[in-house]
Amino acid sequence: MTKKIEIVGAGPAGLVAAINLARADFKVTIYEEKPDVGHRFHGDFQGLENWSSEEDAVVLLERVGIQINYTCQLYNELTVFDANLNKRIIRSQRPLFYLVQRGGWPGCLDYGLMEQASRSGIEIVFNKRVDKLESGGIIGIGPRAADAIAKGIIFNTTMEDTAAAILDDKLAPKGYAYLLIYKGKATMATCMFRDFKNEREYFERTMETFKKVFPKLNITDAKEFGGYGNFFFDKPAFENGKYYVGEAAGLQDCLWGFGMRYAMTSGFLAARALIENKDYEALIRDNLIPMQKASLVNRFLFEMLGNNGYRYCINYLAGGNAMEKIKKLYNPSFLKTLLYPVASWRYKSRLIDKGCHGEGCACVWCRCRKEEVC
Repeated sequence: MTKKIEIVGAGPAGLVAAINLARADFKVTIYEEKPDVGHRFHGDFQGLENWSSEEDAVVLLERVGIQINYTCQLYNELTVFDANLNKRIIRSQRPLFYLVQRGGWPGCLDYGLMEQASRSGIEIVFNKRVDKLESGGIIGIGPRAADAIAKGIIFNTTMEDTAAAILDDKLAPKGYAYLLIYKGKATMATCMFRDFKNEREYFERTMETFKKVFPKLNITDAKEFGGYGNFFFDKPAFENGKYYVGEAAGLQDCLWGFGMRYAMTSGFLAARALIENKDYEALIRDNLIPMQKASLVNRFLFEMLGNNGYRYCINYLAGGNAMEKIKKLYNPSFLKTLLYPVASWRYKSRLIDKGCHGEGCACVWCRCRKEEVC
């Protein structure tokens, strides 16, 4: 008998889960409340990080059953500026990250995953909001609160391909400003972890600064965009037959917000739990939570540094063997295990769980909606 599964949310986590389940002969239906995939993105470039694991990101994609039918350009070099605009180059023989584009049209990660899902016979129902899953299923509804935000523009430029970042609290409080250029298309933004209400002022400073350090940077056909990310630890990843994946499970890099590996890996693990009748929460604990806890400790330490501390970190990473240094930073250690209780006590997600979480609850949104009644 064919098994049926419903998935709420057509983001990378939900689509990866669906593709793997369809290959195991599940009949999969995805419900997406927006009119297309990648609806909250605007063609902006993002980085699929390649430093947190020995496993290359492209190998990871293959392992979780994903083909590359979208822009996935490797970058071995990152130009980084400190608050005094001192320039350092971080280089690696292995790709530091893969540039991908987000949105709902050809060339974008979201569109490419949708195409693969469609070829696998998966039904995707757009413009359909689902509030309850009576028989359980997979929840991939994305972030529900803003623990970090990005404010920026996408634009055209004649400047050469570039990957650059600035660490300066005057541009990106406790975060970073970045510029990514690929084949005449570009994304510039400030990624902030504090003082969200002044986002426009911070972005204007960011744009002025990038123009200063890159005199050849020209900007045409600029369009504004914004985004946000959410991470937390204190909610179950499996509850009442519902498998939470990606940011719906709080799975996100707490230091810099590089969450695509978390999202796609969690989707794969949810599918594996269903196919092989495994404990999903145990899979998450073994494969993702240790690294995420280390990232929260990194966030705790980073927020104590300030601009002088950022300058030291930049010089340290630019001093050779950058990939090994970043990988060590991102992975668990005895010291981070000791510091995690302090970091978790100090940091509280902006997501406040107002749901009932009662026995037999079938609510999809009850993690953030007080009015939901089971």
